[in-house]
Amino acid sequence: MKKSLLLTAISLLSLLVSGCSTTINAYIKTVSLALEDRTVSYTVDEIAASKADLLQIKAGGRDAASLALAYIDGDKYRWVSGDKVIFTMHHGVIVRTEGLDNELYYTGNLKHNPLASNDVLAYSWQRKLDLENVGFGLPVSSTWRVHGEESQTYLGATLTVTKITESVIFPETTPYIDTNLEWENTYYLDAKSKQLLASTQKFSPQGDVYDMVYLSRVVRLMKSKEQ
Repeated sequence: MKKSLLLTAISLLSLLVSGCSTTINAYIKTVSLALEDRTVSYTVDEIAASKADLLQIKAGGRDAASLALAYIDGDKYRWVSGDKVIFTMHHGVIVRTEGLDNELYYTGNLKHNPLASNDVLAYSWQRKLDLENVGFGLPVSSTWRVHGEESQTYLGATLTVTKITESVIFPETTPYIDTNLEWENTYYLDAKSKQLLASTQKFSPQGDVYDMVYLSRVVRLMKSKEQ
């Protein structure tokens, strides 16, 4: 069963990269490492050896899972898991999902995503979401704040990161009293390169909170400090 699931996931990945750059085809050769049906417990050497970038994700009380970077479309990165769930990220923000019980179909106004800017962080972001079983064209607003530098530990290494928080306000979607319409997402960027290393975020009031660590990015940063 485990082998069958892995082969299915590899087939899915093959379809995703069909017709894309040949550099992405190299991911398929080592994607078995990223898509194994087990709790994430990679060593630094395993992560460094993987030709596919690896992302660790933990949702709610479930075990951590791993995703492999399958396809890059401009500023959108598509990550695929062994159970065929796909997360599309725009500069680290979840903007679309495939394979979840309640999908995020669409996120608008991506050009104003504050994390997409190389300059001063924008204070606010208004966008519209299409959410399965919730609604379409839902107006969502958020305000952003830079908290400064702090230390975070990933894979046993303590790194200096810049903490950024996003305070999200979700619209009322029912005639009843809605709760949890406001929450906070957190993003951790490498203090020097400004590359996103980890985040804690959700995209709907009743949805899971996703804790994510970009394993390959962390390992590359660790290796660069050893030189």
